[in-house]
Amino acid sequence: MSTIKGITIELGANVQPLNKALEDVNKKSRDLQGELRQVDRLLKLDPSNTTLLAQKQKLLAEAVQNSSEKLNRLKTAQSEVNEQFKKGEISEEQYRAFQREVAKAEQELKGFERQLNETAKATDTWKDKLDKAQTSLKNVGAKMTDMGKNLSMKVTAPIVAAGAASFKFAADLQDAMG
Repeated sequence: MSTIKGITIELGANVQPLNKALEDVNKKSRDLQGELRQVDRLLKLDPSNTTLLAQKQKLLAEAVQNSSEKLNRLKTAQSEVNEQFKKGEISEEQYRAFQREVAKAEQELKGFERQLNETAKATDTWKDKLDKAQTSLKNVGAKMTDMGKNLSMKVTAPIVAAGAASFKFAADLQDAMG
Protein backbone atom coordinates (compact mmCIF):
# COMPACT_ATOMS: atom_id res chain seq x y z
CA MET A 1 0.00 0.00 0.00
CA SER A 2 3.10 2.21 -0.06
CA THR A 3 2.07 3.26 -3.58
CA ILE A 4 -0.59 5.62 -2.24
CA LYS A 5 1.37 7.20 0.60
CA GLY A 6 0.96 10.91 0.96
CA ILE A 7 -2.70 10.99 -0.04
CA THR A 8 -4.82 12.25 2.82
CA ILE A 9 -8.59 11.90 2.71
CA GLU A 10 -11.55 12.62 4.93
CA LEU A 11 -13.48 9.47 5.70
CA GLY A 12 -16.52 10.31 7.77
CA ALA A 13 -15.27 13.12 10.02
CA ASN A 14 -11.82 11.59 10.27
CA VAL A 15 -8.98 13.08 8.22
CA GLN A 16 -6.25 10.50 7.78
CA PRO A 17 -3.83 9.08 5.23
CA LEU A 18 -5.54 6.83 2.70
CA ASN A 19 -3.36 3.85 3.50
CA LYS A 20 -4.47 4.11 7.17
CA ALA A 21 -8.12 4.28 6.08
CA LEU A 22 -7.69 1.02 4.16
CA GLU A 23 -5.48 -0.72 6.74
CA ASP A 24 -8.22 -2.85 8.34
CA VAL A 25 -9.70 -4.09 5.05
CA ASN A 26 -6.23 -4.85 3.68
CA LYS A 27 -5.35 -6.88 6.78
CA LYS A 28 -8.61 -8.81 6.61
CA SER A 29 -8.02 -9.41 2.91
CA ARG A 30 -4.56 -10.87 3.58
CA ASP A 31 -5.94 -13.09 6.35
CA LEU A 32 -8.78 -14.37 4.14
CA GLN A 33 -6.45 -15.05 1.23
CA GLY A 34 -4.11 -17.02 3.49
CA GLU A 35 -6.97 -19.12 4.78
CA LEU A 36 -8.29 -19.64 1.24
CA ARG A 37 -4.86 -20.92 0.14
CA GLN A 38 -4.94 -23.49 2.95
CA VAL A 39 -8.42 -24.68 1.98
CA ASP A 40 -7.44 -24.83 -1.72
CA ARG A 41 -4.39 -26.97 -0.90
CA LEU A 42 -6.57 -29.42 1.01
CA LEU A 43 -9.21 -29.45 -1.74
CA LYS A 44 -6.54 -30.53 -4.23
CA LEU A 45 -6.11 -33.67 -2.14
CA ASP A 46 -9.85 -34.27 -1.72
CA PRO A 47 -11.97 -32.19 -4.14
CA SER A 48 -15.20 -33.80 -2.98
CA ASN A 49 -14.82 -32.84 0.70
CA THR A 50 -18.07 -31.02 1.38
CA THR A 51 -16.79 -29.47 4.61
CA LEU A 52 -13.89 -27.84 2.77
CA LEU A 53 -16.16 -26.73 -0.06
CA ALA A 54 -18.49 -25.10 2.46
CA GLN A 55 -15.52 -23.37 4.14
CA LYS A 56 -14.28 -22.13 0.79
CA GLN A 57 -17.72 -20.76 -0.06
CA LYS A 58 -17.92 -18.95 3.28
CA LEU A 59 -14.40 -17.52 2.95
CA LEU A 60 -15.06 -16.37 -0.60
CA ALA A 61 -18.30 -14.70 0.49
CA GLU A 62 -16.35 -12.86 3.20
CA ALA A 63 -13.65 -11.93 0.66
CA VAL A 64 -16.30 -10.53 -1.69
CA GLN A 65 -17.79 -8.49 1.15
CA ASN A 66 -14.35 -7.24 2.24
CA SER A 67 -13.34 -6.33 -1.32
CA SER A 68 -16.63 -4.50 -1.78
CA GLU A 69 -15.91 -2.51 1.38
CA LYS A 70 -12.44 -1.59 0.13
CA LEU A 71 -13.78 -0.57 -3.26
CA ASN A 72 -16.52 1.52 -1.62
CA ARG A 73 -13.94 3.32 0.51
CA LEU A 74 -11.79 4.01 -2.53
CA LYS A 75 -14.78 5.25 -4.53
CA THR A 76 -15.76 7.50 -1.62
CA ALA A 77 -12.24 8.94 -1.56
CA GLN A 78 -12.00 9.28 -5.34
CA SER A 79 -13.64 12.71 -5.63
CA GLU A 80 -11.41 14.01 -2.86
CA VAL A 81 -8.30 12.62 -4.55
CA ASN A 82 -9.38 14.14 -7.88
CA GLU A 83 -9.79 17.49 -6.15
CA GLN A 84 -6.38 17.22 -4.47
CA PHE A 85 -4.77 16.41 -7.82
CA LYS A 86 -6.42 19.41 -9.50
CA LYS A 87 -5.17 21.68 -6.72
CA GLY A 88 -1.68 20.24 -7.01
CA GLU A 89 -1.70 18.89 -3.46
CA ILE A 90 -0.69 15.42 -4.68
CA SER A 91 1.63 14.44 -7.51
CA GLU A 92 0.61 12.83 -10.77
CA GLU A 93 2.42 9.68 -9.64
CA GLN A 94 0.30 9.53 -6.48
CA TYR A 95 -2.83 10.12 -8.53
CA ARG A 96 -1.97 7.27 -10.93
CA ALA A 97 -1.16 5.03 -7.96
CA PHE A 98 -4.60 5.76 -6.55
CA GLN A 99 -6.23 4.92 -9.89
CA ARG A 100 -4.27 1.65 -10.01
CA GLU A 101 -5.44 0.85 -6.48
CA VAL A 102 -9.08 1.36 -7.54
CA ALA A 103 -8.57 -0.84 -10.62
CA LYS A 104 -6.86 -3.49 -8.48
CA ALA A 105 -9.76 -3.47 -5.99
CA GLU A 106 -12.27 -3.87 -8.83
CA GLN A 107 -10.28 -6.81 -10.27
CA GLU A 108 -10.01 -8.47 -6.86
CA LEU A 109 -13.75 -8.15 -6.34
CA LYS A 110 -14.51 -9.65 -9.76
CA GLY A 111 -12.03 -12.46 -9.12
CA PHE A 112 -13.57 -13.35 -5.76
CA GLU A 113 -17.08 -13.23 -7.23
CA ARG A 114 -16.00 -15.54 -10.08
CA GLN A 115 -14.39 -17.98 -7.63
CA LEU A 116 -17.50 -17.90 -5.45
CA ASN A 117 -19.71 -18.74 -8.45
CA GLU A 118 -17.36 -21.57 -9.50
CA THR A 119 -17.31 -22.98 -5.97
CA ALA A 120 -21.10 -22.77 -5.77
CA LYS A 121 -21.33 -24.70 -9.07
CA ALA A 122 -18.87 -27.32 -7.80
CA THR A 123 -20.84 -27.66 -4.58
CA ASP A 124 -24.07 -28.00 -6.56
CA THR A 125 -22.45 -30.64 -8.77
CA TRP A 126 -21.44 -32.69 -5.73
CA LYS A 127 -24.90 -32.25 -4.23
CA ASP A 128 -26.46 -33.44 -7.50
CA LYS A 129 -24.20 -36.50 -7.55
CA LEU A 130 -25.06 -37.25 -3.93
CA ASP A 131 -28.78 -36.84 -4.63
CA LYS A 132 -28.51 -39.16 -7.64
CA ALA A 133 -26.66 -41.75 -5.57
CA GLN A 134 -29.32 -41.54 -2.85
CA THR A 135 -32.08 -41.90 -5.44
CA SER A 136 -30.32 -44.90 -6.96
CA LEU A 137 -29.99 -46.52 -3.55
CA LYS A 138 -33.67 -45.92 -2.84
CA ASN A 139 -34.57 -47.44 -6.22
CA VAL A 140 -32.39 -50.48 -5.55
CA GLY A 141 -33.99 -50.85 -2.10
CA ALA A 142 -37.48 -50.63 -3.59
CA LYS A 143 -36.60 -53.21 -6.24
CA MET A 144 -35.19 -55.54 -3.58
CA THR A 145 -38.38 -55.14 -1.55
CA ASP A 146 -40.49 -55.91 -4.63
CA MET A 147 -38.33 -58.92 -5.39
CA GLY A 148 -38.75 -60.15 -1.84
CA LYS A 149 -42.53 -59.80 -2.10
CA ASN A 150 -42.54 -61.61 -5.43
CA LEU A 151 -40.37 -64.40 -4.04
CA SER A 152 -42.70 -64.70 -1.06
CA MET A 153 -45.78 -64.96 -3.24
CA LYS A 154 -44.39 -66.97 -6.17
CA VAL A 155 -41.84 -69.22 -4.49
CA THR A 156 -42.31 -69.35 -0.74
CA ALA A 157 -46.12 -69.64 -0.78
CA PRO A 158 -46.12 -72.57 -3.24
CA ILE A 159 -43.39 -74.31 -1.21
CA VAL A 160 -45.42 -73.86 1.97
CA ALA A 161 -48.53 -75.08 0.16
CA ALA A 162 -46.62 -78.10 -1.16
CA GLY A 163 -45.30 -78.76 2.34
CA ALA A 164 -48.81 -78.53 3.77
CA ALA A 165 -50.13 -80.84 1.04
CA SER A 166 -47.32 -83.32 1.74
CA PHE A 167 -48.09 -83.19 5.45
CA LYS A 168 -51.81 -83.74 4.76
CA PHE A 169 -50.95 -86.58 2.41
CA ALA A 170 -48.65 -88.14 5.03
CA ALA A 171 -51.34 -87.71 7.70
CA ASP A 172 -54.00 -89.25 5.39
CA LEU A 173 -51.63 -92.09 4.52
CA GLN A 174 -50.94 -92.76 8.18
CA ASP A 175 -54.66 -92.72 8.97
CA ALA A 176 -55.28 -95.15 6.09
CA MET A 177 -52.50 -97.42 7.25
CA GLY A 178 -53.79 -97.31 10.76
